[in-house]
Amino acid sequence: MIIEQQEFRNKYHLFKTREEAGVLLAPYILREAIDLVVIIPNGGMPVGYGLLKSEELSLIPFHLLIVKKIQVPQNTEAGMGAVTPDGQIFLNEQLVSQMSISDHQLQNQVDNAKKKIDLLKETFHLSSFPSVKNRSVLLVDDGIASGFSMLAGAKWLTKIGAKKVLAGVPTAPSSSLQRLEPVLEKIICLNVRERYPFAVADAYKTWHDVSLKEAQKYLQKIKKLYPNHRD
Repeated sequence: MIIEQQEFRNKYHLFKTREEAGVLLAPYILREAIDLVVIIPNGGMPVGYGLLKSEELSLIPFHLLIVKKIQVPQNTEAGMGAVTPDGQIFLNEQLVSQMSISDHQLQNQVDNAKKKIDLLKETFHLSSFPSVKNRSVLLVDDGIASGFSMLAGAKWLTKIGAKKVLAGVPTAPSSSLQRLEPVLEKIICLNVRERYPFAVADAYKTWHDVSLKEAQKYLQKIKKLYPNHRD
């Protein structure tokens, strides 16, 4: 099931910031029974903070999920798949074939994604992931493009025992939502767009890549919302 804000359909430059987008998502998330909020860094961090500023939502435990896009060579914005925390690979095989990406190029990009996962785990001190057995989990990011990072995250959470996996994002293309719908209980997406080319950045009035340092600052801000929080 896909839930959207109809007046936002096919609109551009709706959100001042990622944090504001998270605030706007909160009323929709409050309607759901969620046991754990899982944020995908780095871009998902300010969205997660905006979301968890809601007093009721900040009662729900949160954690980070490190899923990294497998980048297309010479185009860091484009993805051809994703890698999960345990190294599982999800590939857009059609795109890999269309772009004639060699096995050597593909392996290099997969290795790069795995190195980034290791770095982020170390930076955020993520030695283990909380149990999701029989829990309803909400995955949060700043948007969906190809959808493979969200797909990888959802399948990994299901694999380790999540009862239900939902997604909460400010923006996404309708084609990617249709691809994700079979693996997610529900997708809450404020801004659905059908026009191409699609870029997550086009939903925002101001846009920049969230640095590792900025993501760390948002993690500290989230923790301050409920200092006695335990996963």
